[in-house]
Amino acid sequence: MTEKELISKIQELKKIKPEKDWVVRTKTQILGPENFSFFPYFKLVFASLIFIFVIFGLFGFAQNSLPGDVLYPVKKITEKGREIFLPPQKKPVFQLKLANEKLRDLTKVSPKNLTPTINEFEANISEAAKNLTKLESTNSNPIVIKEVVKETEKLKANKEKIESSLGIKIDQSTQEIDQALGKIVKNLINDLEKRSLSLEKAKVLEKMKKLYQAKKYSEALELYLVNQ
Repeated sequence: MTEKELISKIQELKKIKPEKDWVVRTKTQILGPENFSFFPYFKLVFASLIFIFVIFGLFGFAQNSLPGDVLYPVKKITEKGREIFLPPQKKPVFQLKLANEKLRDLTKVSPKNLTPTINEFEANISEAAKNLTKLESTNSNPIVIKEVVKETEKLKANKEKIESSLGIKIDQSTQEIDQALGKIVKNLINDLEKRSLSLEKAKVLEKMKKLYQAKKYSEALELYLVNQ
């Protein structure tokens, strides 16, 4: 066969088309089934979902952790995150609820973690007091006052129980809250004094003044709320 004839035969071979079944079969043998062609992407999505589930599960488990536990810092981060999205008028109640949680924690933590837990309790109290003093229109928001009074009374009752059961004294931990409540009562009294009151309302005002002087701020606020 001459060189020219060989070239002609090769050119004819280029025109030959393989059967479709043979192409699919050969491709599958080399690259694997087409159903798994997106497997790398699937693995990426699956890994992302697993990561999300782990993170949310971690935050969930952390909610039951106590001071000194490995996951407790995660719980603290969650608390900070929740507070950020709260409106200003709800932050004092939120901090008071956290303080009540810390009191419950005192009955569960190990002795070495008592002091850090008390410190956190007092930090929550301070933050609640600061948030209360920042509210400019507290006297016109009875719902906020009612919730604050409720949580404060619960706080004081829990504090007495904890001090009695553990034989410890949590010194002056509620003093800042009392001072903040005292300012609210004072603002309410000043506001009522500027109004034209009925005889019944005037009697309420006088009772509030006496309670204020006796530093019974929660009782003064409860009296105010009942007579709204």
